[in-house]
Amino acid sequence: MTVYISNREVEEIAEGLVNVLYGATLPNRIDIDGIARYLGLNVIYEAIAETDIDKIGFLSDGKTPLTIRRNGECRKQVYPKNTIVLDGFLLRKEEEGRRRFTLAHEIGHVLLNRADPLHAAACYNRVCDLERMYSIREFQERLSLGETQANAMAAELLMPRKLLESSVRRYFKRKFISVYGNCVFLPEDKLPMQKMADEIGVSYTAMLIQLRKYGLLIRRDMSEYFKKTGGSNG
Repeated sequence: MTVYISNREVEEIAEGLVNVLYGATLPNRIDIDGIARYLGLNVIYEAIAETDIDKIGFLSDGKTPLTIRRNGECRKQVYPKNTIVLDGFLLRKEEEGRRRFTLAHEIGHVLLNRADPLHAAACYNRVCDLERMYSIREFQERLSLGETQANAMAAELLMPRKLLESSVRRYFKRKFISVYGNCVFLPEDKLPMQKMADEIGVSYTAMLIQLRKYGLLIRRDMSEYFKKTGGSNG
């Protein structure tokens, strides 16, 4: 038997949770740690020492052990069900955006587990190292439907449509951000976009994906870009 959760269902679950917690007035940054507490989740930090060094987050099913390092020694630890374990390096100040997205990703798995009784195994969050050679199996693990939907859930939780719409209006005094061609922005627009991402507590790339998804980028011709950046004598 296969229970399928649609992408729209993922979006509505995330949107509904944010609405329950905040109502019509959203803050400039979603308190993802507060969402974890609301859902009754225990979040702890360990030195994850799995053979796959890309594993930086873990959602326990109460049975699957996680290899961690304590006092210089590796050990296998079984955590209570619905315990989220994040790698301790994510507590560094410069890793705050990645910490928030990793936590949101694992919360996404919890929400998927509750919506789909067959989506209940222990889950790892893996980063993707662009300089590493992966096997076909490793790519399949990183690109599975469950992982893709957990990422989508994380993005919806951290960057709800209303929050991004409000942020664009505050920083740009208009409803849309101009993009030239498919992905080129004016130099003077990049700084406020980075400030938006920092305020929201996400990476620039993650925010850009959501802006595009919500239709908050308005496409302009590249000829306009060159006119505005001094490439035209006219």
